[in-house]
Amino acid sequence: MIMSENNKVSVIVPVYNEEKYLDECLKTLLNQSYKNIEIIVIDDGSIDQSKHIAKKYSVKYIHQEHQGAAEAKNLGAQHATGDILLFADSDFYYDKEYVSDLVIPLLKRTAKGTYSKEIYIANPKNIWSKCYSINANLTSERMVSADYPNKSTGYRTIFKDDFIKVGGFDDIGYGEDMVFYEKLGTMAQAVTGARAYHYNSDSFMETFKTAKWVGKGNRYNIFLTILRLIKYSLFFSLLIGIYKSAANKKPFFLIYKIIWDFGVFLGIIINLFTKKHAK
Repeated sequence: MIMSENNKVSVIVPVYNEEKYLDECLKTLLNQSYKNIEIIVIDDGSIDQSKHIAKKYSVKYIHQEHQGAAEAKNLGAQHATGDILLFADSDFYYDKEYVSDLVIPLLKRTAKGTYSKEIYIANPKNIWSKCYSINANLTSERMVSADYPNKSTGYRTIFKDDFIKVGGFDDIGYGEDMVFYEKLGTMAQAVTGARAYHYNSDSFMETFKTAKWVGKGNRYNIFLTILRLIKYSLFFSLLIGIYKSAANKKPFFLIYKIIWDFGVFLGIIINLFTKKHAK
């Protein structure tokens, strides 16, 4: 149930080569029950058809050279006219009550920010997607475990005033939405509902690129970085890959595990020497 629509919500959607999913994403965001919203698409230097897809819709479209999700979100916030910022991913699609469910605790002033645990996998039958779930110890239906805590460092919504106060996102790559916890000193609150559906990587290249991006988000000291490099080394990839392949009766998982871990390993090395975080 919507408490009030006096507060405008700016939905910021960073996009980088998401032509496969952007159409469905924008359709569902424009069909929200909460009507006092604006959709801001930040094209982070896409070279596919993302621009043409976005321009079909009544959204605010802004282009920037490829700088990564953090800078795209910060640019979106600069152009936002709403009191509340909501950050939506372009490889998701959203239930009609998604925005409403996420912003109600902010409207009630019971939370500084919110997030959803009701994240489901949009392509559970794809073999690469199935392997992602096995690797993350999840069921093939859920992107986030039902047992995930009701407080999280990852924010999906935040008041614009708080966003400005903390200086927006830091360019740390994967996990950039966790900086608000560090800066505000409070975690985001889980909401009931707010269902969304995520398309897991569904090919060799998408899996490898995503894994490399995860590795490039490395924020650890040198000791923990070395431990992570060991964790994602070929020895442990083979060890865990063979075990989980047998346990889940999915021989293909071994191939997935080697590709994923090598991508993360390479991303850590790139971050270590270049400090680059963007996909």
